[in-house]
Amino acid sequence: MQKEVEMYKDLADIQGKYIPKLVCYGYYGGGMSFVIGLTIVGSMLSDQKITEQQKTRAIKGLEAIHKHGILHNDIREENILINDKGALYLIDFGMASREDTKKKRKLFEEEQLKLSQLLDGYIV
Repeated sequence: MQKEVEMYKDLADIQGKYIPKLVCYGYYGGGMSFVIGLTIVGSMLSDQKITEQQKTRAIKGLEAIHKHGILHNDIREENILINDKGALYLIDFGMASREDTKKKRKLFEEEQLKLSQLLDGYIV
């Protein structure tokens, strides 16, 4: 989880907008780490229906993550939260990675397509 904390730090400028804001974190023994505070409370995508506008916002969020050179690597229902105002947030950066510039464009496009197709199943 230390890697996840580092990814959240690298995404500081989009925290609270497209991803939850990292409030606090801590380390425990022998290099183990844990995230202990994120600001977004919401329900998983699997419990909701969304609008085309919400889908567009989620895609913009993923694009913002990609602009930081980060590939999420774990796009699935459980990693998308919807708050009480209907905003979607990507969570769980435990499998995220940085990609070199030669691979980046193709991988980012594939990940955006995966998110888009997943969200299509939840459009009202």
